[in-house]
Amino acid sequence: MGRDMRIVGLLGLLLALSGCASERSIAFIYYPNHPADSFPRPPDFAGEAQKECAKYGLVAVHDWDSVTDFQRVRSFWRCVPVSR
Repeated sequence: MGRDMRIVGLLGLLLALSGCASERSIAFIYYPNHPADSFPRPPDFAGEAQKECAKYGLVAVHDWDSVTDFQRVRSFWRCVPVSR
């Protein structure tokens, strides 16, 4: 019984660690016709994404944009390892 629990514990630990090593992503949601300047403008998204990814030693890469209901636009960025 003890050996089985150790195996289960090791498998759980490996699954948890593999989840932490997975790629990170960032999404910005904005309304193009919104007049307020309380949120970064779309041209500033690249800099904001780079700052966020840099916290983990990664680089931001623009993935895609989508237009949803209510004229809302989502901009997705992926954090990827720095290629050397």
